[in-house]
Amino acid sequence: MTAELDPAIPATEPVLPPLVLAVFIACIAGAGFFANCVLFAAVLRRATNGIYSIIAQLTVIDSLLLCVSIAFELWSYNNRTWTFGRAGCIAFRGTSVLASTASLYLVATIALHTLATINLQEKVTAQRLKRISSDEEETRSSHSLVEHEASSQPRTVLVDYRTVDTVSVVPPSVFVWILSASLSIPEFTLSTTLRLDHNTIVCTLVDTGHRVDILYSMLALFNFYLPTLLMSATGIILFRKFKSYRPALIEQVESKQALKLSLYLIVSYFVLCAPRSIFYVYGFYSMSSIDDRNSLQQNETLVRISLVVSSLYLVAIFIRPLLCFTFLPRMRKKVSCKLYDGTDVEEL
Repeated sequence: MTAELDPAIPATEPVLPPLVLAVFIACIAGAGFFANCVLFAAVLRRATNGIYSIIAQLTVIDSLLLCVSIAFELWSYNNRTWTFGRAGCIAFRGTSVLASTASLYLVATIALHTLATINLQEKVTAQRLKRISSDEEETRSSHSLVEHEASSQPRTVLVDYRTVDTVSVVPPSVFVWILSASLSIPEFTLSTTLRLDHNTIVCTLVDTGHRVDILYSMLALFNFYLPTLLMSATGIILFRKFKSYRPALIEQVESKQALKLSLYLIVSYFVLCAPRSIFYVYGFYSMSSIDDRNSLQQNETLVRISLVVSSLYLVAIFIRPLLCFTFLPRMRKKVSCKLYDGTDVEEL
């Protein structure tokens, strides 16, 4: 049963004026929702495989789930109490875990898919160079000196990557969604609201036999420790690949743009998303009981920190589609033509 406020107990004052917070949420979440919808429309025709399929999934998560869950989170932190009822609590906690887990692992999938695709392209190019070198050796042994000099001139290797086997995104995408759903099911089934002191209602989990501690440990493992390790290792590999990229051998501009996009998505994760995960892990280890979590909602400094880290996470939802438009020229060109001409462009 949802707890009711006692009018005899004075309510805690919000940290920010509700109107100011509502305007902030409406502007950032609205802009993020619009940007993700535009990006989804741009990649829809190309979302059958490859990086565009992963981006399409990411836009759905960001626009439909994260905007709503982070907005609820900001509002409850600011008011220092949960005001959306038990049903809203269940929907919020389950959706938040599902969306945040899927979002961060989809970002990692984009980076790993980019690396795998470029490695495949380099392998095809190396095979083509080896084949051309072998043909040139045969030519040198059977032609005249003049022909030999002509054939020894530097030449550019052009590879039609439309004929190259693409790296499938189905297995990693299925894994991401299974992992996200598995972590969110306990949140959907165990979430409830409890009334505490200071006229406060918390949206939390029902602790039965210390299973909640195990669940929090799993969330910390899969939503902070593993993603941090994965993003760090992937970022280092991406940076080294970007520094050693050889455009003279691989005539594929979009591959280098995808490298930049992956790097900036990882940087945006550490700057905008990781602080929220760090704050969550801090709350798990330092506030083991319901009373401790209630004291968090009454602590002015901790509430302000929670508002800042959640706001940064909300900004990340708006930043990600902008990064996709910036570093994927085909998407930017397609959207520009639709906005100014009302026409679509042919794929390059």
